[in-house]
Amino acid sequence: PNDLKNIILIFLLFQFNNKLLSQDLKKIDGFAINPKIGPAFTELGGNNLPSAGIEINILKNKFIYSLDYIAHDFLNQNQMGVMMGKYKGDKYFRIQYQAGINMFWGKYSTTGTTQPWINTDRGSRSSFHTVSAITKVGLKFIPLKNLSVGTDLLINLNFKNTMFIPMLSIEIGNLRNVIKSHKNG
Repeated sequence: PNDLKNIILIFLLFQFNNKLLSQDLKKIDGFAINPKIGPAFTELGGNNLPSAGIEINILKNKFIYSLDYIAHDFLNQNQMGVMMGKYKGDKYFRIQYQAGINMFWGKYSTTGTTQPWINTDRGSRSSFHTVSAITKVGLKFIPLKNLSVGTDLLINLNFKNTMFIPMLSIEIGNLRNVIKSHKNG
């Protein structure tokens, strides 16, 4: 069942904008594999959950298409989503903004009070699955044509537990064309 959900999410990403599929995929402007790490803060009490993930990006016509996976709290929570957005900047700095849909699943616990928490050791435990909206803003420094370092701020809006996730990221791939010298002669 999870594989089917992931296939549906990928299909929906490409339906948001046909520019990627309507042209030859060999003519993409760039691609990247983006490992990232950071804390996740929840709206229910500010839990500082350790989070790590990986993102795969395709850059085309100033659009950025992403498949994103993040594990929270040592795999007790997971999210996988597809995002689409735009980016500005081609040389040394890039800002990107994206939005998409996301599957969010994991263990849900209660503390014995009326307030629910994700992954506490006290109280009852049950699994949860929910669809969420995800937004991301990123700022990247691109010192080399195939390497960037930056920060991302993700917001996972869902009915279980909205999360704010600042992350440090390293992108590896074809990120920009070679910058030509401006010297005369």
